[in-house]
Amino acid sequence: MKDDALKAKVRTWWNDNPFAYLLSVDEEGSWEFFRNVDRKVMKWMSPWAHTKYPLLSNLVDYKALKGKKVLDIACGTGWTTEQFVRAGAEVTAVDLTPNAVELTKKRMQLYGLNATVQEADAENLPFPDESFDYVMAWGFLMHTPDTEKAISEIRRVMKTGGRGGAMMYNKNSIHWRWALWFGKGVLQGKLLKMKPQEIANRYTDGADVGGNMLTKFYTPDEFEKMFSIFKTRKVVVCDRPEVADSLPMRRLPLGRYLPMFVKHWIAAHWGQTAWIEFEK
Repeated sequence: MKDDALKAKVRTWWNDNPFAYLLSVDEEGSWEFFRNVDRKVMKWMSPWAHTKYPLLSNLVDYKALKGKKVLDIACGTGWTTEQFVRAGAEVTAVDLTPNAVELTKKRMQLYGLNATVQEADAENLPFPDESFDYVMAWGFLMHTPDTEKAISEIRRVMKTGGRGGAMMYNKNSIHWRWALWFGKGVLQGKLLKMKPQEIANRYTDGADVGGNMLTKFYTPDEFEKMFSIFKTRKVVVCDRPEVADSLPMRRLPLGRYLPMFVKHWIAAHWGQTAWIEFEK
């Protein structure tokens, strides 16, 4: 499928299925909706991303962003946008889908916060070169057809000396290597009728509604290569220690009896999440 056709499908799917962390659609756009999103983010990404507010405080130096120009790409429900605004940054938030733009605008209005929020394609950002001090690329680079082009666009709009962060999916993870490729693909025979990419699409984001249009996994070496256009970069594998609990399988969860330091080691080597920091 050509990139443009695939991107249209990706846009439609995410517009119809905003990543609201399995909340009731009836709550969408309310104060309770946004705070429930935040509570689930706090729980699911603790302790590696944060142990207290602001969200992602273990990853982002918010104090250094006060008064700086920040670009938040793929803002979704606006939870990342809110953190940057509250830190005193001058924030521009973009998303490929109109639904996410409206949700982020509602969040800003509910809390009396100010940010510029608009639709934009991360592969063709509508901003001049050298526009932003910091760029956040949380959780979208593995869903856009031309990931390398989106990374190139991030570098283009970033100021020289500017910094950024990206969250993507680690291919050398328990989730991909063990649960999806081996568990679904080999043990359940899915590879007999599905390509690995189709398995990734079906059993990652949106698995409860039949899967999404595109989800890509990359190894740490591939992350290093993709972000080599930046002056410096660092790749860190992250996950909750509970990721080890279901080993070797959910029906035989012997991993729950492992010492906590072993679980943390497994999460830091075979976790699903990769956090990439980079500087232009």
